[in-house]
Amino acid sequence: MLKYWLWLTNLRGLHNQTRLALLRHFGTPENLFYADEGEILLTEGITREQAALLRDHDLERANRILGDCQRLGLQLLTIQDAAYPARLQNIYDPPVLLYVRGHLPVMDEEAAIAVVGTRKCSPYGVACAEKLAFGFAAAGAVVVSGLAEGIDAASVRGALRAGGTVAAVLGNGTDVIYPPENQYLYEDVAAAGALVSEYPPGTPPDGRHFPVRNRILSGLSLAALVVEAPERSGALNTARQALNQGRDVYVVPGNIDLPSFVGSNRLLSEGAGSVTSGWDVLREY
Repeated sequence: MLKYWLWLTNLRGLHNQTRLALLRHFGTPENLFYADEGEILLTEGITREQAALLRDHDLERANRILGDCQRLGLQLLTIQDAAYPARLQNIYDPPVLLYVRGHLPVMDEEAAIAVVGTRKCSPYGVACAEKLAFGFAAAGAVVVSGLAEGIDAASVRGALRAGGTVAAVLGNGTDVIYPPENQYLYEDVAAAGALVSEYPPGTPPDGRHFPVRNRILSGLSLAALVVEAPERSGALNTARQALNQGRDVYVVPGNIDLPSFVGSNRLLSEGAGSVTSGWDVLREY
C-alpha cells in the first residue's frame, strides 16, 4: 500500500541507501513496518540508531501526503512499479519513490538527453540551449532538465517550442514553483511531459536538494549536455553523476574569456564530446 511507501520515504534521518537496503531485506515497506527491531537489525549495514528511527509508526504524515497527491493529481511511482524507469532503477542510488505531475514517457524507450548549465548564463548560452533543445525535441528526443532560471529554462523553452516532450526534475515539491517567474513553464511542462521529484508536495527548494536531484537528471538520460558552466557549478555535478552512471557527456564550446565557461570548457579538455548541433549527440543513439 502506498501509505507504507510514504511512511518509509518520509522518515527523517534515514538515507536513501538505508531505505534501499531495508527494501532488499524485507521486500516491501509494509513488511518492514510490522517487523520487530531484532529483525530490522539483521539488515546489512543497519545501525541501532537507524533501527530506532523505524519505531515511529505514525502514519498521519503519510496519509496527509497521500491526500495531497490525490488532490493535486500526482502519480506515485515506487521503485518496484513496472512503470518505474529501468534506466533510473539501475543507477547506484535510485530514488525509492517518485512524485510525478503530468505524463512521464516510457523513458527506457526514449532517446532522452539531459541539458544543463548555469543559472547566471550568457546570451550565447541561452541561445545555444534553446537551439539545441529545439533540435533534440524536433528529432523526437525527450529533453530532461531542471526548471531553474538560465540554461535550464532556456532548454525547456526550446524543447516546448519544437512541440517536444520534457521531463523536468525538481529539487522541491512538484506543486512548488521555483523560481516564481517560471510558473508558465511549469504548467507547460506538466501538459507536454512531466514534472518529477523525490520530494513530497509542499517541499520548498533547498540548496542541499539540488546536487541530490542531479543523479535523477542524468539517470533518466542516455547522455548529459553541459551548455555553460563555471568552475563551481551544479551542471558539473550532473556531468560527474552522468559519468559515474556510464552516461556520455557532451559540451558546447564556450568563450575562453568568460568565467561562466571555465568548467564546461575543462570538460572538453578531459574528453567530453564537442557539440554544435543536436545531431552531434543524437547520431550516437
